[in-house]
Amino acid sequence: MRGATFFLAVAFLVTASLSAQSQTFTSAELDELLGPIALYPDPLLAQVLIAATYPEQLESAYQWRYSLATIESQPYDRSVKAVARYPEVFEMMATNINWTIAVGQAYVTQPDDVARSIQRLRAQARRLGYLYTTAQQTVIVTNGYISIVPAQPRYIYVPRYDPGIVYLYPRTQYP
Repeated sequence: MRGATFFLAVAFLVTASLSAQSQTFTSAELDELLGPIALYPDPLLAQVLIAATYPEQLESAYQWRYSLATIESQPYDRSVKAVARYPEVFEMMATNINWTIAVGQAYVTQPDDVARSIQRLRAQARRLGYLYTTAQQTVIVTNGYISIVPAQPRYIYVPRYDPGIVYLYPRTQYP
C-alpha cells in the first residue's frame, strides 16, 4: 500500500510538472508533431505516446540499447521497455528528446486533440493512397475512425514513411 501511495504521488508530481511547463498545441502543430508516428499500428502507437511521458527513462534506457535484458531488469515504465523492443523507434525517441517531451506534454495535456490529430493524419494518408491493408497490417475504418492493427497479432511491423510526402502528395500508381 505504501508503495502504491508513493507511486501515485510521483505520478502526480510528474503530471503537474509536465502541465506547468507545457504549452497548448494548435491542430497544425499537433499534426506536425505527430506526423512521424500517426501511421504506427495502434498497439505500438499507444506505447510510444505513454513512453513519451517518461523522457528521462528513455534517455537512461538508451544507454542499454544493446541489451534488452538489462533494460527489462531496470525499474523503467512498461511503455519504455516496450518501445525498447523497436530499435528505430527507441532511437528516434531517445535522441530527439525535445520532440519526445513535446509529444508527452501534448498527450498529457491534450489527449483528445492528440487523438483527433492522429485520426486526421490517418485519413489524409488514406485519401492520398498511402494507408491501406498489407501483409503486415490491417487498416480498419469504422464510422470514420481508422484503426491500424497488426495482421499477425504476435508481430508488429514499424512502417517507414516520410511525413513530408504521405500527408501531402498523392501516391503514384505505376502500371
